[in-house]
Amino acid sequence: MRSFRFRESMLVRLCTAVTALAALGVSPPPEPAASEAPTPLKEIGRVRASVCSTIVVHANSAIDDALSNDADLHALIGGLTTAKLDDATELQKHNAFREFEQAAAKLRETAIDGEAEVRRLRALAAESPEPRKSELKAFADALGGALYRQRTMAIDAQRLLAVQQGRADSAASELTFAQHAAPAGRPDIIVQATPGPLIAPGYAYDKAFRLVAADFVERTKLVAVDEGVAADHSLGATTGC
Repeated sequence: MRSFRFRESMLVRLCTAVTALAALGVSPPPEPAASEAPTPLKEIGRVRASVCSTIVVHANSAIDDALSNDADLHALIGGLTTAKLDDATELQKHNAFREFEQAAAKLRETAIDGEAEVRRLRALAAESPEPRKSELKAFADALGGALYRQRTMAIDAQRLLAVQQGRADSAASELTFAQHAAPAGRPDIIVQATPGPLIAPGYAYDKAFRLVAADFVERTKLVAVDEGVAADHSLGATTGC
């Protein structure tokens, strides 16, 4: 059930505190050659034959997930590009991180839903006669590649946010401690925190977000190529119906 909808990762180079991506258990899709403009991905038309009708239902569900993620990625990239958190209060940072996390979680879950549909399409392809078998497999593989790329971007976004949230929490704790620290030689004196919003300086959150956003822009171009290949095989996926 779907929840609320928002080349190798460069994240390690963009955020020094980020570790390399953990193995996902599947091989990443090959890098497609982006030459001509990809064919726009759209729903497959309705068919009457029962077998192909099943194919169309699962194919359109996966297509819908991929296209929904395209829109959500566009919004996420826009948010990362325009974020102004370097001088924000801790409450403002907290709210921004929460919104970004919700968007990344939605993106990841939608991609997982789409990949489940792709697995069903591969099973249907294995049971289909030629030439539908080859066309449907090519369609599923290409669309699966697009959804995989979307999912890895969602994972990278979540890791970015976890690292930046950790930095913000650490800086806030250090600032709070400094504001309450007792003067040297007088441990009996407690200095109260300065009234007003808590701002922890010294971290370039905005730069990290913009670098990741630029990385995502390049990776969405590969998503578009995968979707174009899927679109080119969408008609053949129902060959003979």
